[in-house]
Amino acid sequence: MHYTCQGERNLKRKMLFLVLIALLAVVLYLYLRPPTPILSADQVYNVTEVGQTVPINFTMTNMPGVNGWNMRVTWDPNYLQPAAVEEGPFFQTAASKSFFGITSEDKEIGEMIVADVFLTRGDNVQGTGVILIVNFTTVQVGTSTIELHAPGENGTDVVIGDAQNLNLVGHIEVDGLISNEGSPPVWASTDFQSTIILGEIAVLTAVSGILYLRTHPRQLRVTKSKRVDLQPVLDPEDQRQSN
Repeated sequence: MHYTCQGERNLKRKMLFLVLIALLAVVLYLYLRPPTPILSADQVYNVTEVGQTVPINFTMTNMPGVNGWNMRVTWDPNYLQPAAVEEGPFFQTAASKSFFGITSEDKEIGEMIVADVFLTRGDNVQGTGVILIVNFTTVQVGTSTIELHAPGENGTDVVIGDAQNLNLVGHIEVDGLISNEGSPPVWASTDFQSTIILGEIAVLTAVSGILYLRTHPRQLRVTKSKRVDLQPVLDPEDQRQSN
């Protein structure tokens, strides 16, 4: 009898299948996940001169319908002072008029409250665009963060109203920066680190599956193949002679 074992080949196929499924899950997550609304301020490096003017853009990214916003911006007055504040072009792209203005400013402590809202409920902008531009002048070489806050003391996030200005839009906030230091390497960025983490999750998932299959193997299936002996076909005359 001749015996063949299929178990080892099946185990290898399952290992490869698990690896491919884990990698496919990461790719689908990266490309099919809904975009996250983000409010961010520019981060500018290599600013090495006193009296240098540095424009900082405040940008909304992946926003649903937005009717208005209100936020408090802070900075270190020992290093920076605002020279000019203007509305960004994002809200100006709408057909209707919005109200933009500075509601409060204190340069000694480094703080201002700025707002922009459409006068008609339901008017809104969507997508990505710059909502605010602040030109800072350096009064001392160094590093100052430019932080985004809720307009009041009770909240933590910038107030962003939806298209009807009835609910707040959930979002991620990224503070700005003006620094005399060089820009960080690409692997220090949040996007790069997030991609690495997802890749590690995929690898760990595949390795866990492989280890499970190795420590909990299914009973190997042994099949028996029949051996067929071929008999020579004799000519009738030869058969009579043999008899």
